[in-house]
Amino acid sequence: MTYMDIPGPRQESNDLVGVRLATAADLGWLTDLLCTSFHDDPLTRWILPDPRARRAALPGFFTVFVELSLAHGGIIVGDERESALLYLSPAGVERAQERDDEIQRRLADAVGGADAGSLLLTILGMQAAHHPSHREHYYVTFGAVHPEHQGGGAISAAMAPLLAAADREGQAIYAEASSDSGAAACLSFGFTAMGSVIRLPGGPTLRPMWREPR
Repeated sequence: MTYMDIPGPRQESNDLVGVRLATAADLGWLTDLLCTSFHDDPLTRWILPDPRARRAALPGFFTVFVELSLAHGGIIVGDERESALLYLSPAGVERAQERDDEIQRRLADAVGGADAGSLLLTILGMQAAHHPSHREHYYVTFGAVHPEHQGGGAISAAMAPLLAAADREGQAIYAEASSDSGAAACLSFGFTAMGSVIRLPGGPTLRPMWREPR
């Protein structure tokens, strides 16, 4: 349904980084963190090239995804509110797909304008066409670290519980990387490239990534 852009490969210690599962009470700061982390992302710039329009639209855009993960998966967050990993559970992936029309409508309303809405629907359609359907899986939708905390092990700490759960349950994990650093981070967590890249017309690319359980 969307994409993953997380900083750098797993190369730092995360011994001192605590994490927990988010609740609905975390909605406000989670939305702020995602807006900060993705304001200059290649895909958000492609959908909303004007910085002011992007800044105005992203809170509503990310609210949809936070609420979706809280309802159909989970969000692993840093104790200091420095990081967030949004995902859908295997059952949640199916439930989210059943709500696809509603979700697309809410996202289009959030970005506003015919041009931005058309570009957004283009992304969603191409992602749906590439999304794996051969077996159940977790779906990581967003991974974010506040710029002031990058390089401190926050994303490794957030990923660890999800990797452990997927391995314990024998479930795969799917993600889409929207940057070179995001793809490198996925590789460091045991993901491999899956199929062809998603090339947006006149825009950036998404790299589908897949991780088998261990």
